[in-house]
Amino acid sequence: MENNPHITLTEKLGAKTPSRLTAILEEAYTAEECILLMELFEPATAPELASRLDMDENVVKEMLHKLVENGSLTYGKTQYAFHKTVLALHHDVFADTGVLPISPKLRELWNDYFYNEFADAHFLADYVKSMETTGRPKFRVWPALGALEMSPGINPDDIIPEENWRQKIEDAKDRILAPCGCKVSWAVECDHPAERRCFANFDNARGRYYIDKPGRQLEELSLEDTLERVRELEKAGLVHIGACYCCPDSCEIMFTLNRAQRWDLLGSSRYVPEVNEDACTGCQGCVDRCYFDAIDMKKQENSKKFKASIDKEKCLGCGLCIVTCPAKALTYVLDKPPEHIISPIKRDPNAVPGLWGHYDLD
Repeated sequence: MENNPHITLTEKLGAKTPSRLTAILEEAYTAEECILLMELFEPATAPELASRLDMDENVVKEMLHKLVENGSLTYGKTQYAFHKTVLALHHDVFADTGVLPISPKLRELWNDYFYNEFADAHFLADYVKSMETTGRPKFRVWPALGALEMSPGINPDDIIPEENWRQKIEDAKDRILAPCGCKVSWAVECDHPAERRCFANFDNARGRYYIDKPGRQLEELSLEDTLERVRELEKAGLVHIGACYCCPDSCEIMFTLNRAQRWDLLGSSRYVPEVNEDACTGCQGCVDRCYFDAIDMKKQENSKKFKASIDKEKCLGCGLCIVTCPAKALTYVLDKPPEHIISPIKRDPNAVPGLWGHYDLD
Protein backbone atom coordinates (compact mmCIF):
# COMPACT_ATOMS: atom_id res chain seq x y z
CA MET A 1 0.00 0.00 0.00
CA GLU A 2 1.49 3.33 -1.04
CA ASN A 3 1.93 6.07 1.53
CA ASN A 4 1.23 3.70 4.40
CA PRO A 5 2.88 5.43 7.41
CA HIS A 6 3.54 2.12 9.17
CA ILE A 7 5.41 0.72 6.16
CA THR A 8 7.27 3.98 5.64
CA LEU A 9 8.38 4.02 9.29
CA THR A 10 9.42 0.37 9.00
CA GLU A 11 11.72 1.26 6.12
CA LYS A 12 12.99 4.40 7.83
CA LEU A 13 13.99 2.27 10.82
CA GLY A 14 16.19 0.24 8.48
CA ALA A 15 14.05 -2.87 8.06
CA LYS A 16 13.39 -4.30 4.63
CA THR A 17 9.74 -4.68 3.73
CA PRO A 18 7.69 -6.77 4.00
CA SER A 19 8.68 -7.11 7.65
CA ARG A 20 7.15 -8.37 10.87
CA LEU A 21 8.12 -4.97 12.27
CA THR A 22 5.23 -3.38 10.37
CA ALA A 23 2.70 -5.44 12.34
CA ILE A 24 4.37 -4.30 15.57
CA LEU A 25 4.15 -0.64 14.56
CA GLU A 26 0.51 -1.08 13.55
CA GLU A 27 -0.25 -2.48 17.00
CA ALA A 28 1.77 0.16 18.84
CA TYR A 29 1.04 3.38 16.93
CA THR A 30 -1.71 5.06 14.96
CA ALA A 31 -0.98 6.29 11.45
CA GLU A 32 -0.85 9.87 12.78
CA GLU A 33 1.64 8.90 15.47
CA CYS A 34 3.86 7.21 12.87
CA ILE A 35 3.90 10.41 10.83
CA LEU A 36 4.84 12.43 13.90
CA LEU A 37 7.57 9.96 14.88
CA MET A 38 9.13 10.19 11.43
CA GLU A 39 9.31 13.96 11.81
CA LEU A 40 11.30 13.41 14.99
CA PHE A 41 14.22 11.50 13.53
CA GLU A 42 15.77 14.91 14.10
CA PRO A 43 14.86 16.89 17.27
CA ALA A 44 12.05 19.41 17.04
CA THR A 45 9.77 21.50 19.27
CA ALA A 46 6.00 21.16 19.51
CA PRO A 47 5.39 24.44 17.59
CA GLU A 48 7.74 23.30 14.82
CA LEU A 49 5.92 19.99 14.51
CA ALA A 50 2.51 21.65 14.50
CA SER A 51 3.64 23.93 11.69
CA ARG A 52 5.19 21.13 9.62
CA LEU A 53 2.19 18.84 10.01
CA ASP A 54 -0.40 21.62 9.76
CA MET A 55 -1.95 20.51 13.04
CA ASP A 56 -3.30 22.26 16.11
CA GLU A 57 -0.42 22.75 18.56
CA ASN A 58 -2.44 21.49 21.53
CA VAL A 59 -3.25 18.28 19.68
CA VAL A 60 0.43 17.83 18.87
CA LYS A 61 1.37 18.38 22.51
CA GLU A 62 -1.12 15.72 23.62
CA MET A 63 0.38 13.24 21.14
CA LEU A 64 3.90 14.09 22.26
CA HIS A 65 3.01 13.61 25.92
CA LYS A 66 1.59 10.14 25.22
CA LEU A 67 4.65 9.10 23.23
CA VAL A 68 6.99 10.35 25.95
CA GLU A 69 5.02 8.44 28.57
CA ASN A 70 5.25 5.12 26.70
CA GLY A 71 8.98 5.56 26.13
CA SER A 72 8.86 6.26 22.39
CA LEU A 73 10.31 9.77 22.69
CA THR A 74 12.93 11.53 24.73
CA TYR A 75 12.65 15.22 25.40
CA GLY A 76 14.60 18.20 26.63
CA LYS A 77 13.41 21.61 27.76
CA THR A 78 11.67 22.30 24.44
CA GLN A 79 12.68 19.59 21.96
CA TYR A 80 11.48 16.06 21.37
CA ALA A 81 13.22 13.19 19.51
CA PHE A 82 12.38 9.68 18.39
CA HIS A 83 14.86 6.91 19.24
CA LYS A 84 15.30 6.18 15.51
CA THR A 85 16.67 2.62 15.80
CA VAL A 86 14.84 -0.66 16.31
CA LEU A 87 17.29 -1.55 19.06
CA ALA A 88 16.36 1.61 20.93
CA LEU A 89 12.67 0.81 20.54
CA HIS A 90 13.35 -2.61 22.02
CA HIS A 91 15.05 -1.23 25.11
CA ASP A 92 12.77 1.74 25.67
CA VAL A 93 9.34 0.63 24.47
CA PHE A 94 8.89 -3.06 23.69
CA ALA A 95 11.16 -4.58 26.33
CA ASP A 96 8.36 -4.45 28.90
CA THR A 97 10.67 -2.68 31.31
CA GLY A 98 9.47 0.76 30.32
CA VAL A 99 6.89 3.16 31.67
CA LEU A 100 3.85 1.26 30.41
CA PRO A 101 3.51 -2.54 30.16
CA ILE A 102 3.08 -3.77 26.61
CA SER A 103 -0.04 -5.69 25.60
CA PRO A 104 0.00 -9.49 25.28
CA LYS A 105 -0.50 -9.16 21.53
CA LEU A 106 2.41 -6.74 21.20
CA ARG A 107 4.61 -9.03 23.28
CA GLU A 108 3.71 -11.95 21.00
CA LEU A 109 4.46 -9.92 17.87
CA TRP A 110 7.76 -8.67 19.30
CA ASN A 111 8.89 -12.20 20.25
CA ASP A 112 8.00 -13.48 16.78
CA TYR A 113 9.91 -10.61 15.19
CA PHE A 114 13.05 -11.22 17.23
CA TYR A 115 13.30 -14.98 16.78
CA ASN A 116 12.26 -15.09 13.12
CA GLU A 117 13.64 -11.88 11.63
CA PHE A 118 15.37 -9.35 13.85
CA ALA A 119 18.08 -11.64 15.26
CA ASP A 120 19.46 -12.63 11.88
CA ALA A 121 18.48 -9.73 9.62
CA HIS A 122 19.69 -7.06 12.05
CA PHE A 123 22.11 -8.42 14.63
CA LEU A 124 23.93 -11.13 12.69
CA ALA A 125 24.15 -9.02 9.54
CA ASP A 126 25.40 -6.07 11.61
CA TYR A 127 28.10 -8.14 13.30
CA VAL A 128 29.31 -9.54 9.99
CA LYS A 129 29.42 -6.06 8.45
CA SER A 130 31.28 -4.67 11.45
CA MET A 131 33.93 -7.38 11.19
CA GLU A 132 34.33 -6.76 7.47
CA THR A 133 34.43 -2.97 7.80
CA THR A 134 36.47 -2.42 10.95
CA GLY A 135 38.55 -5.57 11.01
CA ARG A 136 37.43 -6.58 14.49
CA PRO A 137 34.29 -7.83 16.27
CA LYS A 138 31.65 -5.28 17.21
CA PHE A 139 31.44 -6.67 20.74
CA ARG A 140 33.92 -8.40 22.99
CA VAL A 141 33.85 -10.36 26.22
CA TRP A 142 35.04 -8.64 29.39
CA PRO A 143 37.04 -10.66 31.94
CA ALA A 144 34.92 -11.64 34.93
CA LEU A 145 35.53 -9.40 37.91
CA GLY A 146 35.33 -12.38 40.26
CA ALA A 147 37.77 -14.38 38.14
CA LEU A 148 40.34 -11.58 38.26
CA GLU A 149 39.90 -11.37 42.03
CA MET A 150 40.53 -15.13 42.30
CA SER A 151 43.70 -15.04 40.18
CA PRO A 152 46.72 -14.09 42.32
CA GLY A 153 49.01 -14.35 39.30
CA ILE A 154 47.37 -11.35 37.64
CA ASN A 155 49.19 -8.10 38.40
CA PRO A 156 46.56 -5.37 38.95
CA ASP A 157 48.81 -2.97 37.04
CA ASP A 158 48.40 -5.15 33.94
CA ILE A 159 44.62 -4.66 33.90
CA ILE A 160 44.16 -1.82 31.43
CA PRO A 161 41.28 0.70 31.77
CA GLU A 162 39.45 -0.73 28.73
CA GLU A 163 38.89 -4.01 30.59
CA ASN A 164 38.91 -2.88 34.22
CA TRP A 165 35.24 -3.24 35.12
CA ARG A 166 35.84 -2.84 38.84
CA GLN A 167 37.54 0.51 38.26
CA LYS A 168 34.67 1.69 36.08
CA ILE A 169 32.21 0.78 38.81
CA GLU A 170 34.26 2.58 41.44
CA ASP A 171 34.65 5.71 39.30
CA ALA A 172 30.99 5.91 38.27
CA LYS A 173 28.90 8.87 39.39
CA ASP A 174 25.63 6.95 39.00
CA ARG A 175 25.28 3.19 39.41
CA ILE A 176 21.89 2.69 37.81
CA LEU A 177 20.87 -0.83 36.78
CA ALA A 178 17.83 -2.17 34.95
CA PRO A 179 16.21 -5.54 34.31
CA CYS A 180 17.39 -7.37 31.21
CA GLY A 181 15.05 -6.24 28.45
CA CYS A 182 15.99 -9.21 26.28
CA LYS A 183 15.05 -11.80 28.90
CA VAL A 184 11.89 -9.96 29.91
CA SER A 185 10.81 -9.52 26.31
CA TRP A 186 11.59 -12.63 24.34
CA ALA A 187 13.18 -15.32 26.51
CA VAL A 188 11.21 -18.48 25.81
CA GLU A 189 13.43 -20.68 27.92
CA CYS A 190 15.88 -18.87 30.18
CA ASP A 191 16.52 -19.70 33.82
CA HIS A 192 18.98 -16.86 34.40
CA PRO A 193 18.02 -13.87 36.56
CA ALA A 194 16.50 -10.84 34.84
CA GLU A 195 16.68 -8.24 37.60
CA ARG A 196 19.50 -5.66 37.83
CA ARG A 197 21.39 -7.22 34.96
CA CYS A 198 21.52 -4.44 32.36
CA PHE A 199 24.16 -1.70 32.72
CA ALA A 200 22.99 0.30 29.70
CA ASN A 201 21.82 3.05 32.05
CA PHE A 202 24.76 2.60 34.39
CA ASP A 203 26.70 5.87 34.36
CA ASN A 204 25.24 8.17 31.73
CA ALA A 205 22.60 10.80 31.25
CA ARG A 206 20.17 8.19 29.96
CA GLY A 207 20.04 6.43 33.31
CA ARG A 208 19.56 9.64 35.26
CA TYR A 209 16.90 10.72 32.76
CA TYR A 210 14.82 7.58 33.33
CA ILE A 211 15.46 6.85 37.02
CA ASP A 212 12.74 9.19 38.24
CA LYS A 213 10.16 8.40 35.54
CA PRO A 214 7.06 6.68 36.98
CA GLY A 215 6.92 2.99 36.17
CA ARG A 216 10.56 2.63 35.19
CA GLN A 217 12.14 -0.44 36.77
CA LEU A 218 15.58 1.09 37.22
CA GLU A 219 17.41 0.92 40.53
CA GLU A 220 20.33 2.95 41.84
CA LEU A 221 22.84 0.90 43.83
CA SER A 222 25.73 1.67 46.13
CA LEU A 223 29.29 0.80 45.18
CA GLU A 224 29.39 -2.34 47.31
CA ASP A 225 25.94 -3.49 46.18
CA THR A 226 26.94 -3.04 42.54
CA LEU A 227 30.13 -5.06 42.97
CA GLU A 228 28.21 -7.78 44.78
CA ARG A 229 25.57 -7.83 42.05
CA VAL A 230 28.28 -8.28 39.41
CA ARG A 231 29.70 -11.26 41.30
CA GLU A 232 26.19 -12.76 41.58
CA LEU A 233 25.58 -12.39 37.84
CA GLU A 234 28.88 -14.07 37.03
CA LYS A 235 28.12 -16.99 39.34
CA ALA A 236 24.67 -17.27 37.73
CA GLY A 237 26.36 -17.98 34.41
CA LEU A 238 26.11 -14.62 32.65
CA VAL A 239 28.86 -13.37 30.35
CA HIS A 240 29.85 -9.72 30.59
CA ILE A 241 29.59 -8.11 27.14
CA GLY A 242 29.54 -4.33 26.89
CA ALA A 243 26.69 -2.92 28.96
CA CYS A 244 25.04 -6.28 29.57
CA TYR A 245 25.34 -9.60 31.33
CA CYS A 246 24.39 -12.09 28.67
CA CYS A 247 23.37 -15.69 28.03
CA PRO A 248 22.68 -17.62 24.80
CA ASP A 249 19.02 -18.16 25.71
CA SER A 250 17.80 -14.59 25.36
CA CYS A 251 20.58 -12.06 24.83
CA GLU A 252 20.36 -10.26 21.50
CA ILE A 253 24.12 -10.81 21.04
CA MET A 254 24.74 -14.30 22.40
CA PHE A 255 21.45 -15.85 21.26
CA THR A 256 22.09 -14.70 17.70
CA LEU A 257 25.72 -15.85 17.59
CA ASN A 258 24.94 -19.14 19.33
CA ARG A 259 22.16 -20.01 16.89
CA ALA A 260 24.43 -19.23 13.93
CA GLN A 261 27.46 -20.80 15.66
CA ARG A 262 29.46 -17.68 14.83
CA TRP A 263 31.45 -17.15 18.01
CA ASP A 264 34.20 -15.85 15.76
CA LEU A 265 32.14 -12.64 15.58
CA LEU A 266 32.53 -12.09 19.33
CA GLY A 267 35.85 -10.73 20.56
CA SER A 268 37.72 -12.41 23.39
CA SER A 269 39.18 -10.86 26.52
CA ARG A 270 42.95 -10.84 27.06
CA TYR A 271 42.74 -13.64 29.61
CA VAL A 272 42.33 -17.41 29.52
CA PRO A 273 41.85 -19.91 32.34
CA GLU A 274 44.74 -22.07 33.46
CA VAL A 275 44.12 -25.45 35.09
CA ASN A 276 45.90 -26.55 38.22
CA GLU A 277 45.84 -30.27 37.49
CA ASP A 278 46.79 -31.19 41.03
CA ALA A 279 43.76 -29.34 42.38
CA CYS A 280 41.29 -30.35 39.62
CA THR A 281 38.91 -33.09 40.80
CA GLY A 282 37.44 -33.80 37.38
CA CYS A 283 33.93 -32.74 38.44
CA GLN A 284 33.17 -31.38 34.93
CA GLY A 285 31.39 -28.34 36.32
CA CYS A 286 33.53 -26.09 34.14
CA VAL A 287 32.55 -28.06 31.03
CA ASP A 288 28.89 -27.42 31.76
CA ARG A 289 29.55 -23.73 32.39
CA CYS A 290 31.32 -23.07 29.08
CA TYR A 291 29.07 -21.76 26.29
CA PHE A 292 31.92 -21.83 23.78
CA ASP A 293 32.84 -25.55 23.99
CA ALA A 294 36.34 -24.57 25.04
CA ILE A 295 36.77 -27.09 27.89
CA ASP A 296 37.15 -30.86 27.65
CA MET A 297 37.99 -33.53 30.16
CA LYS A 298 41.20 -35.32 29.20
CA LYS A 299 42.74 -38.42 30.70
CA GLN A 300 46.08 -37.79 32.33
CA GLU A 301 49.19 -39.78 31.52
CA ASN A 302 49.80 -42.71 33.84
CA SER A 303 46.43 -42.08 35.50
CA LYS A 304 42.81 -43.10 35.17
CA LYS A 305 41.66 -39.64 36.20
CA PHE A 306 40.29 -37.02 33.83
CA LYS A 307 41.19 -33.36 34.24
CA ALA A 308 39.88 -30.17 32.68
CA SER A 309 41.71 -28.99 29.56
CA ILE A 310 41.31 -25.54 27.97
CA ASP A 311 41.20 -25.03 24.20
CA LYS A 312 42.67 -21.53 23.84
CA GLU A 313 41.48 -21.25 20.25
CA LYS A 314 37.85 -21.52 21.36
CA CYS A 315 38.08 -19.80 24.75
CA LEU A 316 36.80 -16.20 24.84
CA GLY A 317 38.09 -15.55 28.36
CA CYS A 318 34.76 -14.87 30.07
CA GLY A 319 35.94 -16.46 33.34
CA LEU A 320 32.65 -18.16 34.21
CA CYS A 321 34.44 -21.46 34.74
CA ILE A 322 36.74 -19.85 37.29
CA VAL A 323 34.20 -18.18 39.56
CA THR A 324 32.32 -21.39 40.42
CA CYS A 325 35.08 -24.02 40.39
CA PRO A 326 34.55 -25.79 43.75
CA ALA A 327 38.20 -26.88 43.90
CA LYS A 328 39.48 -23.42 42.89
CA ALA A 329 41.55 -25.25 40.28
CA LEU A 330 41.14 -22.55 37.63
CA THR A 331 42.71 -19.10 37.54
CA TYR A 332 43.27 -16.47 34.88
CA VAL A 333 46.55 -16.00 33.07
CA LEU A 334 47.23 -13.01 30.83
CA ASP A 335 47.31 -14.31 27.27
CA LYS A 336 47.18 -11.28 24.96
CA PRO A 337 48.82 -7.83 24.84
CA PRO A 338 46.93 -4.54 25.31
CA GLU A 339 46.89 -4.10 21.52
CA HIS A 340 44.34 -6.91 21.38
CA ILE A 341 41.81 -4.36 22.67
CA ILE A 342 43.17 -0.88 22.09
CA SER A 343 44.88 -1.10 18.69
CA PRO A 344 43.53 1.28 16.02
CA ILE A 345 40.69 -0.01 13.89
CA LYS A 346 39.28 0.94 10.54
CA ARG A 347 36.24 3.16 10.83
CA ASP A 348 32.97 2.70 8.99
CA PRO A 349 32.21 6.07 7.35
CA ASN A 350 28.53 5.12 7.13
CA ALA A 351 28.14 4.10 10.77
CA VAL A 352 25.37 5.75 12.76
CA PRO A 353 26.80 7.34 15.95
CA GLY A 354 25.44 6.02 19.20
CA LEU A 355 23.87 2.69 20.07
CA TRP A 356 20.51 4.00 21.07
CA GLY A 357 19.80 6.72 18.51
CA HIS A 358 19.40 9.32 21.27
CA TYR A 359 20.28 12.97 21.00
CA ASP A 360 21.40 15.83 23.14
CA LEU A 361 18.23 17.87 23.29
CA ASP A 362 17.51 21.53 23.97
